[in-house]
Amino acid sequence: MGKRSKTHGSSSRGRGSKRGPSRTHQKHDDDQPSDNDIKPDSIVNSDGHTDNAGESTRQIDTPVAMWDFDHCDPRRCSGKKLARLGLIKELKVGSPFRGIVISPIGTSVVSPADRHIVAKDGLAVVECSWARLDDVPFSKLSSPHERLLPYLLATNPTNYGKPWKLNCVEALAAAFYITGFDHHAETLLSGFGWGESFWKVNRMYLEKYQTCKSATEVDAMQNAILAELQESYAQARREKDLEANSGSPEDLLVPNPNHTQLIPDVDEASDSDEEDDNE
Repeated sequence: MGKRSKTHGSSSRGRGSKRGPSRTHQKHDDDQPSDNDIKPDSIVNSDGHTDNAGESTRQIDTPVAMWDFDHCDPRRCSGKKLARLGLIKELKVGSPFRGIVISPIGTSVVSPADRHIVAKDGLAVVECSWARLDDVPFSKLSSPHERLLPYLLATNPTNYGKPWKLNCVEALAAAFYITGFDHHAETLLSGFGWGESFWKVNRMYLEKYQTCKSATEVDAMQNAILAELQESYAQARREKDLEANSGSPEDLLVPNPNHTQLIPDVDEASDSDEEDDNE
């Protein structure tokens, strides 16, 4: 699970086309390591299998792993489902991982500059509950490349629409997208019925992060996104307040022309109420 890159965490650890997770950027995949490259101990087994639902696994030739602390409901845990699909390897506490690790204790955000590390040594995540971060022995999770995730929205059923609250598969997919391994991200998400929505909801953000060259640029891009969102929110509030104060046609506090002699003038009543409020 990866923390957000500012001061808060992302629920699980942290695109460029109009299509969802079926898109693939060939230029990203051409330079991936071949089967003859040396793989770290965390490499996922290449033996394909079929899970209980009858889905045939799609393999990823880059190491994908997780430290799982069993904080989640096994029936809803995306990490455990990836393990059943043969798309991720579970690591024991104390086992080292030489690739990028999406973790709440990371000090910099994942960026396209991390692509060569992911290609060579893979990507891992800390699978734990946001409510139990204090129970995780982060000091025993050894990795030289711990990373945070930038601003993104969760689309999983538990935290849909919440910023930074990504689950395990979303965190891994986000890191793969940002580092240019779009096909790997799509492979992971394809095992979930809601998976396609992650790209659709976060496309504008992910495409911007993909244009960056370093963690510093991703940070700056994230700050620009947050500033834009804040301004958009403030503008919406101003428009709402303006509409509320302008007396829209739907305002029911208007005098009935048939009873003008029987009820006090509405404007006078409003003025009286305002004076009471000021007091």
